[in-house]
Amino acid sequence: MGLSEEYAAYRERYLRWRQGEHQGASASEHQGARASIMTSITAVGLKRRAGEFFGFWYPSMEVWQWRRSLSYWIAVTFFEGSLFFMISSFMFCYADKLGGIRMALTTWGYVAGKVNFISCTYLMCIETINLTADKHKGNKNRSPSRQTSRQQRSPSSVSSTDSESSSSSDADEKKQPFYFWPFRYQKALRNLEELGSGPWPYYASVIYFLGVGLFSVGLVAEFIPGLPEELVKWTLLISFLLGSVFFLLGGLAECVENEVFTSLAMDQGWWGAVLNTLGSVGFVIGAALGFVPGFDYSASFCYGVGSAIFAVGSAVLIVMWKDEQFGLTFLAVLNNMGRPKVLGQDEIQATETLSVFGTIFIMVYCLAGCLSVYHFTISIHDVLYLHEELGALRIIQRSFNALLPCIFAHMLLVVNSAVLRTPKYAPFHQLYIATRWLSIAMVINSGSRVVEAILEVNNPFVSYTLVNSK
Repeated sequence: MGLSEEYAAYRERYLRWRQGEHQGASASEHQGARASIMTSITAVGLKRRAGEFFGFWYPSMEVWQWRRSLSYWIAVTFFEGSLFFMISSFMFCYADKLGGIRMALTTWGYVAGKVNFISCTYLMCIETINLTADKHKGNKNRSPSRQTSRQQRSPSSVSSTDSESSSSSDADEKKQPFYFWPFRYQKALRNLEELGSGPWPYYASVIYFLGVGLFSVGLVAEFIPGLPEELVKWTLLISFLLGSVFFLLGGLAECVENEVFTSLAMDQGWWGAVLNTLGSVGFVIGAALGFVPGFDYSASFCYGVGSAIFAVGSAVLIVMWKDEQFGLTFLAVLNNMGRPKVLGQDEIQATETLSVFGTIFIMVYCLAGCLSVYHFTISIHDVLYLHEELGALRIIQRSFNALLPCIFAHMLLVVNSAVLRTPKYAPFHQLYIATRWLSIAMVINSGSRVVEAILEVNNPFVSYTLVNSK
């Protein structure tokens, strides 16, 4: 199923769900429920529900595809960055036992994690700044009586009306410029206010983005030659503490957006916000312990635990994307519009099965890419120590081969962002399934090399044997 067909199906499911045609209720039940709803909804309630209509948030396939793709890469990069931070933090617990590959497994892992975190937080800012909707279907241009009459129409008339309004809104979308600067706070807050959302989505996005920037200051200091060791140490400690505090504030902003402190909804957005906040608490504790002499192990362990919680929270984001909750944890207004339901029980079961396997293998692809990067950093590290035995060109060749699984894994991630269903016809079905098995093999291969490199440390006999056998 292509993107245009998926958009049409998604839109049709939503419109039918809004008309009360989802599976499991009889016609009389629909009539009774609709009558009770119509008598209980007030003018204020109608105004608040204006933004729930599908055409308001997704006036065209381009808008739907844009938000779908953006939320996908936010979730993926957040998860992959959490994996890098988790592995490198736990490696820091045993930094004194890593020997010459210490920097390859710790600092460079943090660098890779920062690249992912910068990407996802930047995309979060960009989405909130450029957030638009079909104003023709918004609160300003629709009276309660018009909304009521709209709800009483048939699904076909609703669909035709949406199509007419979509065509008029497409011209408005094209006239609006696209902003790349993440600190256009006035534009972001104005858009969110006009669309009936509070300021918290942008607050969460920009606070996370600033937190990643603060983390990066300490890492950059490690690569500046000539800086005193004491200055580098304190720069790391202070920048990581400030970055952790900003991450905690970003998590709290997500909690406010998902009403964690005022409700027990316990839906996906609720749990995702809670997990991100708990992960940030682990960061803050680890950063604070870093100032205490002799607590290096505890500090790194807290960072690792916090990153692991972040990874679980990021996994929730991927599940939300699969469930068509494109607002993720920071833009709940897109999730609150209501999730479209499929009509048939068989289709429900098929969708759930595909969603589970698709979610799992997106995470497997991220893990394969992550371990491949560690394999690459270990291999390129040999240039400093084994260039005389193996030759620099041979080491570069091996390093490129080590990075190939990462490249292939991200190509699979790109494919999964567009291929919405497993192909049914040969040979594409077999090839698609084969890539999943191949990703598992890549995880095992790269992971084995990382473990092997750790075992080689401080074992001259193993290192000598490996060098002379190549």
